[in-house]
Amino acid sequence: MDCTFPDTGTLATIGSVITAFSVAMLVFRIQRELQMHERREINWLPCADWLLLGAGLVSLLAVILPLVSAHPTSTVHRLVPPAACSVAVVLVAGYTFGILAHYRLIFGGTRKGPRSNPEPGEKIVVVVTVVVAFVCVLWTVYLHML
Repeated sequence: MDCTFPDTGTLATIGSVITAFSVAMLVFRIQRELQMHERREINWLPCADWLLLGAGLVSLLAVILPLVSAHPTSTVHRLVPPAACSVAVVLVAGYTFGILAHYRLIFGGTRKGPRSNPEPGEKIVVVVTVVVAFVCVLWTVYLHML
């Protein structure tokens, strides 16, 4: 089976967009938590936000960095960015559902009262997202080895 991976320009674009999105959302979240702090309310970053932080870091360190620093014929240059890109995409997708679960907009059931960190539904979404991201790495490596 012949498997072609996206070109480096496509990978760099995806990594850059995910990094920019992650930074923008985290700035928004931090501003919100600072407002909560000023009101003397409990402040935290929801567990789902760690998915977003992870997506941004993976995009920078495992997509962009190998593309600009590894030799184009090296295994690192050919294998790491596609695998990391798929992981970052999965983490951002999981973040979407995780943050909705944190605010009980989905998977909240009949829960009332103050939120916990993580909310039960949010915890499930985060764990499933991390497992799916790991499977994506294995799948990408497998495809590369064909």
